[in-house]
Amino acid sequence: MTKPLTLLLSGLFAALCWTVADMLLVGFVQSLEQYPLFSHTLAAGLGDDVDLAVLMLAGSPQRLFWGVLPATFSLPFYLASAFGVRRLLRGRAAGAVLCLLSAGYALSPLGHAGFYYMGISAQTLLHSPPEAYLLLLAQFRAFHAMLTVHWFASAGLLAAGWLVLLVQTVRGQTALPRASVWANPLPVGAVVAGVCSLFPQSAAAACIGGATFNITQAVFFASAWYCLYSNYQHQKEHR
Repeated sequence: MTKPLTLLLSGLFAALCWTVADMLLVGFVQSLEQYPLFSHTLAAGLGDDVDLAVLMLAGSPQRLFWGVLPATFSLPFYLASAFGVRRLLRGRAAGAVLCLLSAGYALSPLGHAGFYYMGISAQTLLHSPPEAYLLLLAQFRAFHAMLTVHWFASAGLLAAGWLVLLVQTVRGQTALPRASVWANPLPVGAVVAGVCSLFPQSAAAACIGGATFNITQAVFFASAWYCLYSNYQHQKEHR
């Protein structure tokens, strides 16, 4: 019993590290009016990337740098936690969740660190002469394409893994009580994202919203650890 508890704690530690990293990396409020170069002059070249480019201008290079390190260096703890989640399930679902979560976590560093490169690229563009715009815009779009592939692949795999766990929890096929389905990252994430969207100009909402998926995983790992620990203590008392 102690090994699953330790693995779940490693997930909680990783989720907290990634939450801090997300807040440092993307926890900003957009200010399009402050950057007419992006909102007007370069709008055609940036296309749908205008908002993201302006968002990444808000953080200093040092802040963006430290927004990457806590995440990348805590990744082994997330990978270990996938084996802890596997211990909560039975049968084929256990293997499926392990594969989905492990693959999602393995792809996540580039999807996360990509925001750093986009931020540095946007800030370089801001301070460059007009003759450099075309080259830097092409670089920015290339960075965004690389980020998008890895971010959506990682988020999709993780969401699929948590969905399998959610279904199995509802069916009573896990070591967790059915009520713990409300601590699953998917419903928690929907609530957090929905609440944060009500405050588009709030810096606090931007920080929390930017870290939504990792906050929800922290909630899950804390809840799962508590459920297993309580069950373990109950078993000890009745031996």
